[in-house]
Amino acid sequence: MHPLRRLRRLLGPRLAPGARPPAPAAPAGPVELPQIGTPATIVGGRSPRDGYQRGWGLQHAGLADRVAAHPLYRAAVEASGGLSLLVEAKRMNLFLLLTGYGEALDARDVVEFGAYRGGNALFMAHVLRATAPGAKVYALDTFAGMPAVDVARDLHGPGDFQDTSLSDLAARRDALGLDNLVLVQGLFEDTFPGLVAQGARFGLAHIDCDIYSGAKYAVEAVWPRMAQGGYVVFDDADTSSCIGATEAAEDLMMARAIHSEQVWPHWVFRAHLADG
Repeated sequence: MHPLRRLRRLLGPRLAPGARPPAPAAPAGPVELPQIGTPATIVGGRSPRDGYQRGWGLQHAGLADRVAAHPLYRAAVEASGGLSLLVEAKRMNLFLLLTGYGEALDARDVVEFGAYRGGNALFMAHVLRATAPGAKVYALDTFAGMPAVDVARDLHGPGDFQDTSLSDLAARRDALGLDNLVLVQGLFEDTFPGLVAQGARFGLAHIDCDIYSGAKYAVEAVWPRMAQGGYVVFDDADTSSCIGATEAAEDLMMARAIHSEQVWPHWVFRAHLADG
């Protein structure tokens, strides 16, 4: 691929010369969720009612159409610049979590373990800028491809997903005025302790790791830093090429004796919730 074409693909749609970054779309209120008969109780460390409303709603009850029509969702997708591999149903579910559930948490920051080209981090930062001023998105990645893998667990190999650029992502972030997006380069085990030392706590952790070691480290390290009721989301636990990530999610369930709040469009867990 010609270097200029590659640069354009990484940067996504460009702002016109002299154009100002788009202002955050004014929230049009939360998306209306489907009404169901499941009681609002905590069972097995999660709310089945919340999980059904989001997952079943997106899949079967027209919720996806309502999310797709929401002006903030549309603006955030535009901000992502086509730089994310996230399937749309998963992106919609993250939107629902960020816009409809965060206000009840005592921490609103987001951490993403595995940012790749940064499209989803741009998306979440745009949403948070409009709905939780002051909250930050921390996007963690080597920005140089996969590190060493466990060949007994992982299908991906070292160097996969190296077609990314930290400098290009930073340029797009700055052009969009997303000063709430913090890009953190390096291995998770080298960089996340620095956030812990700063006292960081999170309302949502998006674990977008295709390999066991990354997903395992991410969930074990972030769990103590989650707000009560915070959301831990595994992007790849349901992906055919990422059984290592599935194993990390299974380890969480067995170690914490909890159950998932959603298994579609991705696996979602709640942190530190007592049944009742």
